[in-house]
Amino acid sequence: MNKKGKVAVELLIMLVTIVITSAIIFMLVQADVIKVKPGNADVNVLNTEFIPMGREGFLAIRDFTFCDFISEDYQCTAPGENFAFALGNAVHFRFVVESSTYNGDIKLIQNYRIKDPNGNLLLDVDEKNNFHFDIKSDERKELITFKDFFYIGEELPEGIYTLELIISNPLLDKKTTQIKTFEVIFIGDDFYQSLDIGDE
Repeated sequence: MNKKGKVAVELLIMLVTIVITSAIIFMLVQADVIKVKPGNADVNVLNTEFIPMGREGFLAIRDFTFCDFISEDYQCTAPGENFAFALGNAVHFRFVVESSTYNGDIKLIQNYRIKDPNGNLLLDVDEKNNFHFDIKSDERKELITFKDFFYIGEELPEGIYTLELIISNPLLDKKTTQIKTFEVIFIGDDFYQSLDIGDE
């Protein structure tokens, strides 16, 4: 190997060593194994993630249920896969989010969309109307129960409607989606809703 090639290999080995060492140090600092005491108390040396790394953690939606009504203590009245109620009534639903904590915090953002049988978007909870949920926890993982509702419109076509529930945790940089369907049908002169729950 010539002299230039040898120098290039040594330089490459040194750069790889520096990158690996830096990554290990930043991981230890983030895990609070190494304590950092900045000269200025207002400065956080980890404001910017120097080396991009995926954050570990878990986020999932569990036990989604449509209900006739949900009480203040999250009790579901008449849950089931096939029940009916009049058009114009509220559609209630309940679900549980399982989320890992990050430095003792959980931050969840709820959003959902509803599409008609033709795929037209009827309701899209935009960024301004997202529901934000924040708690502190000493546990590594928490189960958090949510409830919500929406109204069936006055002039909807018959067919299968789709509810797309989206939960994200910005602290973990994770997002999970669950899709449920329900059917709007005519019975006599009125609309009624028969719910057929199922993931897509």
